[in-house]
Amino acid sequence: MNPTGGMGVRAFAKRFIDSGGWFVGLVNLLSWSYGVSVTRAEDYEKVYRATITVARELEREGIKVAVILGPHPAELTRLITSGVKPDKATEIILDAYRLAAKHVENGEAEGLGEVGRPHWQAPEEVVEACNTVLNEVVDMARQLDCPVHFHVERGGKATIDDLASRIKAGGGKFVLHHAEGSYSSYAYERGLLPSVPAREDELKAALACSTCFVVESDFLDDPKRPGAVVAPWSISRTFSRLIERGVLNEEQAWRILVTNIEELYGVQLG
Repeated sequence: MNPTGGMGVRAFAKRFIDSGGWFVGLVNLLSWSYGVSVTRAEDYEKVYRATITVARELEREGIKVAVILGPHPAELTRLITSGVKPDKATEIILDAYRLAAKHVENGEAEGLGEVGRPHWQAPEEVVEACNTVLNEVVDMARQLDCPVHFHVERGGKATIDDLASRIKAGGGKFVLHHAEGSYSSYAYERGLLPSVPAREDELKAALACSTCFVVESDFLDDPKRPGAVVAPWSISRTFSRLIERGVLNEEQAWRILVTNIEELYGVQLG
């Protein structure tokens, strides 16, 4: 949700609730989406505070919310490509994640992310810096016992294997954002919880394997791109169609849309 130029919490909440929606995983937008210029880690507090404020407003409208805070890989990319030395840029982003971790500790947020790598072509020094941040945030999340959202390239088994090698053993809640439906089972078996875009083709591919995933809209709240990436209020319609066609049953839908969310974020539908 973008409080500086989006559709507004009340309008969003009404449309989402009317469609049957009950839960939002609220991830902060990029710093420049809020008009924030970042030169030091503390600048992200403006981003975090704006996101937390929106979360409380959504809750007052009757929606359950899990807040996920932290700089997106594009933030590190921009710092380095603008001339900040990779080591310095990496430290700024890691300090920003340490600030996000404090919000998890005090109960204002539920998780960290989106952390990871660009899904677009990027210089090697950017990718290496992003991997350094990813590794550190995995450790932070383990210490906090909180979910972390990964943002990485869609590279099939190679990407999943790479992430699995980074999270290793030892538990944790690692969400693979924008997961490929066809690899959802493979990801789950390697310690990742796939978050599959709520498109019919992606869901069908994921359902061919299991119900061990959650779904996402990756909604941008940008009036210039209404409904991008997936309109949140379309999710219930999509699932209803799949049930009607016999692709899944109501019990499976409940597992994906309710139970998996409750177990991941510690929220309750009731």
